[in-house]
Amino acid sequence: MKKRYSNGFTLTELLVTIAVFLFIIGAVYSGFLLSQKAYRASELASELTQNGRVVLERITREIRQAKEIATEIPEEEPAEVVSPLGGIIFEDGHEDVSYYYIHYYKEDSSLRREVLGYYFSGNPGVYVPWNAIPPESQTLETETLEAPKTVGEYITGIKFWGTKVINVSLVLGKKQKTVELGTKIFGRNL
Repeated sequence: MKKRYSNGFTLTELLVTIAVFLFIIGAVYSGFLLSQKAYRASELASELTQNGRVVLERITREIRQAKEIATEIPEEEPAEVVSPLGGIIFEDGHEDVSYYYIHYYKEDSSLRREVLGYYFSGNPGVYVPWNAIPPESQTLETETLEAPKTVGEYITGIKFWGTKVINVSLVLGKKQKTVELGTKIFGRNL
Protein backbone atom coordinates (compact mmCIF):
# COMPACT_ATOMS: atom_id res chain seq x y z
CA MET A 1 0.00 0.00 0.00
CA LYS A 2 1.14 3.45 -0.88
CA LYS A 3 1.29 6.24 1.65
CA ARG A 4 -0.18 9.56 0.55
CA TYR A 5 1.40 12.70 1.83
CA SER A 6 -0.41 15.98 1.57
CA ASN A 7 1.96 18.85 0.83
CA GLY A 8 -0.58 21.74 0.61
CA PHE A 9 -3.66 23.30 2.08
CA THR A 10 -7.15 22.66 1.06
CA LEU A 11 -9.20 25.46 -0.48
CA THR A 12 -11.32 25.72 2.68
CA GLU A 13 -8.27 26.10 4.92
CA LEU A 14 -6.85 28.76 2.63
CA LEU A 15 -10.12 30.75 2.58
CA VAL A 16 -10.47 30.59 6.38
CA THR A 17 -6.86 31.75 6.81
CA ILE A 18 -7.34 34.66 4.40
CA ALA A 19 -10.61 35.68 6.12
CA VAL A 20 -8.98 35.65 9.57
CA PHE A 21 -6.00 37.62 8.20
CA LEU A 22 -8.29 40.25 6.61
CA PHE A 23 -10.31 40.56 9.81
CA ILE A 24 -7.14 41.18 11.86
CA ILE A 25 -5.80 43.72 9.33
CA GLY A 26 -9.19 45.50 9.29
CA ALA A 27 -9.27 45.70 13.09
CA VAL A 28 -5.71 47.04 13.27
CA TYR A 29 -6.41 49.62 10.52
CA SER A 30 -9.63 50.76 12.24
CA GLY A 31 -7.73 51.23 15.48
CA PHE A 32 -5.07 53.19 13.64
CA LEU A 33 -7.67 55.47 12.00
CA LEU A 34 -9.43 56.08 15.33
CA SER A 35 -6.17 56.95 17.06
CA GLN A 36 -5.23 59.35 14.23
CA LYS A 37 -8.64 61.03 14.41
CA ALA A 38 -8.36 61.40 18.20
CA TYR A 39 -4.83 62.78 17.84
CA ARG A 40 -5.94 65.39 15.29
CA ALA A 41 -8.91 66.41 17.44
CA SER A 42 -6.78 66.81 20.56
CA GLU A 43 -4.11 68.69 18.59
CA LEU A 44 -6.77 71.09 17.28
CA ALA A 45 -8.27 71.59 20.75
CA SER A 46 -4.77 72.20 22.12
CA GLU A 47 -4.04 74.78 19.40
CA LEU A 48 -7.29 76.63 20.07
CA THR A 49 -6.78 76.54 23.84
CA GLN A 50 -3.21 77.80 23.58
CA ASN A 51 -4.27 80.61 21.24
CA GLY A 52 -7.07 81.57 23.63
CA ARG A 53 -4.76 81.52 26.64
CA VAL A 54 -2.30 83.87 24.95
CA VAL A 55 -5.11 86.29 24.05
CA LEU A 56 -6.63 86.21 27.54
CA GLU A 57 -3.24 86.70 29.22
CA ARG A 58 -2.55 89.79 27.12
CA ILE A 59 -6.01 91.28 27.67
CA THR A 60 -5.82 90.48 31.40
CA ARG A 61 -2.44 92.15 31.81
CA GLU A 62 -3.59 95.35 30.08
CA ILE A 63 -7.05 95.62 31.66
CA ARG A 64 -5.56 94.99 35.10
CA GLN A 65 -3.47 98.16 34.64
CA ALA A 66 -6.23 100.18 32.90
CA LYS A 67 -7.00 103.61 34.32
CA GLU A 68 -10.55 103.76 32.97
CA ILE A 69 -12.87 101.67 30.81
CA ALA A 70 -14.16 103.86 27.96
CA THR A 71 -16.57 101.31 26.50
CA GLU A 72 -19.95 100.99 28.16
CA ILE A 73 -20.21 97.33 29.10
CA PRO A 74 -23.14 95.63 30.84
CA GLU A 75 -23.03 94.61 34.49
CA GLU A 76 -24.45 91.13 33.81
CA GLU A 77 -23.30 88.67 31.15
CA PRO A 78 -25.09 89.52 27.90
CA ALA A 79 -26.79 86.79 25.90
CA GLU A 80 -24.87 88.01 22.88
CA VAL A 81 -22.14 90.49 22.09
CA VAL A 82 -23.45 94.00 22.80
CA SER A 83 -20.31 96.14 22.81
CA PRO A 84 -19.23 97.72 19.52
CA LEU A 85 -17.75 95.08 17.22
CA GLY A 86 -17.41 92.77 20.22
CA GLY A 87 -14.67 94.97 21.62
CA ILE A 88 -13.52 97.10 24.49
CA ILE A 89 -11.68 100.43 24.79
CA PHE A 90 -9.81 101.41 27.95
CA GLU A 91 -7.19 103.94 29.00
CA ASP A 92 -3.71 102.45 29.00
CA GLY A 93 -2.22 102.34 32.49
CA HIS A 94 1.23 101.18 31.39
CA GLU A 95 2.29 104.35 29.60
CA ASP A 96 3.40 107.52 31.37
CA VAL A 97 1.61 109.46 28.64
CA SER A 98 -2.00 110.24 29.54
CA TYR A 99 -5.00 109.52 27.39
CA TYR A 100 -3.72 106.64 25.27
CA TYR A 101 -6.55 104.17 24.79
CA ILE A 102 -6.23 100.49 23.91
CA HIS A 103 -8.93 99.11 21.66
CA TYR A 104 -9.49 95.35 21.35
CA TYR A 105 -12.02 94.27 18.75
CA LYS A 106 -13.00 91.27 16.68
CA GLU A 107 -12.54 91.50 12.93
CA ASP A 108 -13.48 88.45 10.84
CA SER A 109 -11.98 85.57 12.85
CA SER A 110 -9.16 87.60 14.41
CA LEU A 111 -8.85 89.64 17.57
CA ARG A 112 -7.17 92.95 16.79
CA ARG A 113 -5.50 95.53 19.05
CA GLU A 114 -4.83 99.18 18.33
CA VAL A 115 -3.94 102.27 20.34
CA LEU A 116 -6.10 105.37 19.98
CA GLY A 117 -5.90 108.97 21.06
CA TYR A 118 -8.80 111.43 21.33
CA TYR A 119 -8.29 115.11 20.55
CA PHE A 120 -10.25 118.24 19.73
CA SER A 121 -10.43 119.10 16.03
CA GLY A 122 -8.83 122.51 16.65
CA ASN A 123 -5.91 121.08 18.62
CA PRO A 124 -4.51 117.89 17.01
CA GLY A 125 -1.75 116.10 18.87
CA VAL A 126 -3.00 117.20 22.29
CA TYR A 127 -4.85 114.19 23.65
CA VAL A 128 -7.85 114.47 25.93
CA PRO A 129 -10.09 111.97 27.75
CA TRP A 130 -12.49 109.94 25.62
CA ASN A 131 -15.50 111.68 27.17
CA ALA A 132 -14.17 115.25 27.02
CA ILE A 133 -16.61 117.90 25.81
CA PRO A 134 -15.07 119.87 22.94
CA PRO A 135 -15.12 123.65 22.86
CA GLU A 136 -17.69 125.34 20.69
CA SER A 137 -17.17 124.82 16.92
CA GLN A 138 -14.81 121.86 17.51
CA THR A 139 -15.42 118.12 17.57
CA LEU A 140 -13.89 115.22 19.44
CA GLU A 141 -11.74 113.29 16.96
CA THR A 142 -9.93 109.95 17.14
CA GLU A 143 -6.41 109.27 15.93
CA THR A 144 -4.82 105.85 15.57
CA LEU A 145 -1.52 106.03 17.44
CA GLU A 146 -0.57 102.40 16.93
CA ALA A 147 -1.83 100.53 13.87
CA PRO A 148 -4.13 97.55 14.42
CA LYS A 149 -2.33 94.25 14.94
CA THR A 150 -3.70 90.75 15.17
CA VAL A 151 -3.25 89.29 18.66
CA GLY A 152 -5.31 86.12 18.21
CA GLU A 153 -6.83 83.94 15.50
CA TYR A 154 -9.86 81.63 15.19
CA ILE A 155 -11.96 83.96 17.39
CA THR A 156 -15.66 83.35 16.83
CA GLY A 157 -16.91 85.48 19.71
CA ILE A 158 -15.81 87.69 22.58
CA LYS A 159 -17.87 89.30 25.35
CA PHE A 160 -17.04 91.70 28.16
CA TRP A 161 -19.20 92.49 31.20
CA GLY A 162 -18.90 93.73 34.78
CA THR A 163 -17.67 96.97 36.34
CA LYS A 164 -15.30 96.34 39.26
CA VAL A 165 -14.47 92.87 38.04
CA ILE A 166 -14.30 92.67 34.25
CA ASN A 167 -15.39 89.30 32.87
CA VAL A 168 -14.13 88.15 29.50
CA SER A 169 -15.62 85.24 27.56
CA LEU A 170 -13.72 84.10 24.49
CA VAL A 171 -14.98 81.55 21.97
CA LEU A 172 -12.56 80.05 19.46
CA GLY A 173 -13.44 77.73 16.60
CA LYS A 174 -11.75 75.89 13.76
CA LYS A 175 -12.93 72.95 11.65
CA GLN A 176 -16.13 72.38 13.65
CA LYS A 177 -14.17 72.32 16.92
CA THR A 178 -15.14 75.01 19.45
CA VAL A 179 -13.37 75.98 22.66
CA GLU A 180 -14.78 78.50 25.15
CA LEU A 181 -12.51 80.19 27.66
CA GLY A 182 -13.19 82.86 30.23
CA THR A 183 -11.52 84.89 32.90
CA LYS A 184 -12.24 87.53 35.52
CA ILE A 185 -10.03 90.59 35.79
CA PHE A 186 -9.80 92.84 38.82
CA GLY A 187 -8.62 96.25 37.60
CA ARG A 188 -6.11 97.69 40.02
CA ASN A 189 -6.78 101.28 38.99
CA LEU A 190 -10.51 101.13 38.21
